[in-house]
Amino acid sequence: MFTLLFATNSIFASNIGRAVYGVYTEFYNGVGLYDDTAGNDKVTFDSETWNIDANYTGDKFEGIKSLKVSSDTYVSFMFTNGAQKMSSYDEGRIYFSLQYPSTIPTSSASIKIEDSNGPKEIKFDSSSIKEINTDTGIDNNGNWHTYYIELADFVSMGLDLEHIKCPLILTNTTTNNENFYLIDNVYWAKPSSVTRTFNVTVKNRSDNQITDDITWSQSCFRKSWIAADQYIELDLDIELDLNHESSNWYVRIYLDNDKASRKGLYYEYSDGSEIVLPMAWRIRQDLLPNAYGDTLEIARYNDGAYGLYDIGKNPGGTDWYTWCPMREVLGGLNFDDVIAWNLRGLHTVVWTHDSYDLITTSYERKPKIYFAADCSNALGGLIYRATVVTELVYE
Repeated sequence: MFTLLFATNSIFASNIGRAVYGVYTEFYNGVGLYDDTAGNDKVTFDSETWNIDANYTGDKFEGIKSLKVSSDTYVSFMFTNGAQKMSSYDEGRIYFSLQYPSTIPTSSASIKIEDSNGPKEIKFDSSSIKEINTDTGIDNNGNWHTYYIELADFVSMGLDLEHIKCPLILTNTTTNNENFYLIDNVYWAKPSSVTRTFNVTVKNRSDNQITDDITWSQSCFRKSWIAADQYIELDLDIELDLNHESSNWYVRIYLDNDKASRKGLYYEYSDGSEIVLPMAWRIRQDLLPNAYGDTLEIARYNDGAYGLYDIGKNPGGTDWYTWCPMREVLGGLNFDDVIAWNLRGLHTVVWTHDSYDLITTSYERKPKIYFAADCSNALGGLIYRATVVTELVYE
């Protein structure tokens, strides 16, 4: 058996219990919009749909879409499993990014949170709304700005954080159909004193249950590139730099086997000689194989120029994704080469250039990293090991 060894943190909080809880955002874990697999996070998107565009791509603050709230309308996110306990956010804030035009009076629009006794409303002209860094109110110059409201301001109006039915309701009571505003990047956040987490969990491919090691079965002996029987799942619970444009966080993955020649799983004999089985990795937002033709079957392009590729994709086309070679830190590693995930998305290689896929799911932000090894030269009766570092860097 081949075993990949590394330290991991497998303790997960529920989404509601997270330090940062996304309501309408593509960067944070959060509500499960229409997602039957979501637990208490499942929400219904309730609105006057003819005046709402929840997937507006004409302009956005983050990701690939924003929410357009048109005139004389409302939109709400309602927990479908009943009121939820959100009291752990009692000293926190609700953040949102807003593009607000001068054509709408700030008194005509509002943000609400609803408990079991009804919604509590703060209008956009309220002094409770503060722009980050300046603590001024809504700027209606039509540009994106990021704001926050202390949740204590809602509590002072009688909001019961023990029984939250809707974590967000937006309104626009103007009647001119040309008047609308855009909102994006909406999330609840606990105070900065609450520790943010980065979790790395090992799971079996067969049943997606948590386990301890990454392994290859004995049947892999003398076979070329084979995917491991497990994968690791990443879970990042962190606030981005609120200036957004200066945000700089990334996850990188590399080997730390204490020797430059150990660029994979290795076995060392008593005389110092080694057998090394090269390793590769790929990162995806979803479980593989999937309905889009992505697999864990690996081949090498016929002239070797493009390295390893997924046989579910056409190596002569533009949509195939290669596996990235594992790098050993003592081999003069350029850390830019081993970034798996950052604000641009998930790292892939399309043809001969680097590319980043956006994470576009409406629920979890938990990318999966898969591993493969070239077992062509493996000898039986030995245990091959590797130390893999999965590292979050935030600057």
